[in-house]
Amino acid sequence: MKKYKAIIFDLDGTLINSLPYHFLAFKDLLLERGIRISDSHLRVLMGLSTEDILKELKKKYKYPYKNLDLREERRFHYFKFLGQRDISFPGIKKLISSLRLKYKVAIATGSSPIVFSHSTKSDFQILFDEVITISDVKKGKPDPEQLFLCAKKLKVKPFDCLMIGDSIYDAMAAKRAKMDFIGVTTGYSSQKDMEKFPSIALIKNIIEVRKYV
Repeated sequence: MKKYKAIIFDLDGTLINSLPYHFLAFKDLLLERGIRISDSHLRVLMGLSTEDILKELKKKYKYPYKNLDLREERRFHYFKFLGQRDISFPGIKKLISSLRLKYKVAIATGSSPIVFSHSTKSDFQILFDEVITISDVKKGKPDPEQLFLCAKKLKVKPFDCLMIGDSIYDAMAAKRAKMDFIGVTTGYSSQKDMEKFPSIALIKNIIEVRKYV
């Protein structure tokens, strides 16, 4: 196995089980306006930033509402469904604590800083050397900008980074950044879709990453 200097993780669906709450938030947001979103269409979009998801939904459903206003309101729907739950996947804090002894570790997330802070506990947040949110870049995944910024902040070359994520958009970004990729099938991207992109492995549980690093 190649020796890496840093590991960059996606957040939603990879480290924390937040996707069901994001999913409900989008549906509830537009249902209040009389718009019923197709579940299958929304699942395909999960993994993009909220702004990009809303752009795609507006194209399909032709609603007159401003996406900037909807983006702000969607957060409150998400917070409502999330409540005070600890949604980090079982064993994830122990895993990161172990990995950070050998590697620099970072998060590249399509979530905003406020959503990140509400979705994770302080003992989770302090485990990472860097957290790059959608607010830190002009373009979210599948654009590689977040991954390049992570590498820059960690002071390592992209080639020396391993990226781990749960969506085809993570896989696309890793490919474009020329980073090795491990896919975890805990999100809404199917294994069949994930197999279309280069990866070291596709795993069913994030804890399985121990076999590869």
